[in-house]
Amino acid sequence: MLTRVYHRSTGQRREHGASPPSPTFADRRSHLELHQDNTMASNKQTTNALLTEHFRYTPLTLLDDIINTVNELVFRAVNAIEEGFGGTTAQQLGFQLDEETAVSLPNDEARRERLAELKQNEVDNGIVKLESLLNATVDKDFDKFEIYTLRNILAVGHAEEDLANWVRLDHYKGVDVVNADEVPTPQQVQLQRRKLHETAKLNTMLKAEEARNAAILSQLSRLIGAEPKQEGEESENKAPFAFLKSSEATAQAQNLAQDTQETLKQIPALQQLLEKLKDAMQNNSNPRQARFDDSDSMDGRRRQYLNAQTRRALERKGIDPESGAGSSLTAGRRMGREELEGIESVAQALGGAQNARSRSR
Repeated sequence: MLTRVYHRSTGQRREHGASPPSPTFADRRSHLELHQDNTMASNKQTTNALLTEHFRYTPLTLLDDIINTVNELVFRAVNAIEEGFGGTTAQQLGFQLDEETAVSLPNDEARRERLAELKQNEVDNGIVKLESLLNATVDKDFDKFEIYTLRNILAVGHAEEDLANWVRLDHYKGVDVVNADEVPTPQQVQLQRRKLHETAKLNTMLKAEEARNAAILSQLSRLIGAEPKQEGEESENKAPFAFLKSSEATAQAQNLAQDTQETLKQIPALQQLLEKLKDAMQNNSNPRQARFDDSDSMDGRRRQYLNAQTRRALERKGIDPESGAGSSLTAGRRMGREELEGIESVAQALGGAQNARSRSR
């Protein structure tokens, strides 16, 4: 069973499954008009884009500025007319009261107030009507002006609507817009921007480094006296290292570069000697104790003398140096130099007294 379907464009009914009816003349005409409208809209957009890029503003912006300027002039003119009527009396403008109104008012002041009120109402109504008339006239005439300008002045090609596609501005000269495949991607453009930004940062850093190096070179030049002296400079401010550059010192001494190279060559040997010295210090951890242990040295003989005198003093006191107490005494705390000298003086005094006793006997 076939289903009847309503055809939108022709308004005819056809059975579902049957071949569609052939398009009518109206269908072909509407399709052609739609295609023309799309083409005209596309050409109009291209023209607007071209004019906007050329003028740096849209065509409608120019027309809006012109219309706004005219409206501002109309507003000023209406205000000037209103101020002019406001400064004029009712009698000068020709306003008069009829006899009935004049008789009904009690005095002249009331009549003047009534005339002023009548004049103000008339002026207000007239200003409103004048402003409305001027605005309507401006809108009507400048709408025509806008249409004429967009069609005949701010236009490209006029009858040749696709001429805008063939216009090339000055800043597009040398730009190949045909090979669209070679157009850089947004990622590539962003990468180039980052490279440019980093290059600018590096340039700034290098300039700052150059300024610092120039300042250091200037200071070194002043130290060796390379810069010319300024007028009025005192002799106390002489360069302290000027001898490095003087010809006499250079003739008498060796070249500074050669001396520096020779010194650098000796650094490895000095490092080896330093390593040997460290090993020797580790092996001989207490060189002072070694001097004391050496019986031939002065410190060794002095230590033997002090030990002998100390032993004698202990024996006179009845203390056995070889006992545990004596050994604990000898192995006690470490004695300082002043304490040892004091013990030595005591031992000498005791030895002198012992000799005196023996002589007296």
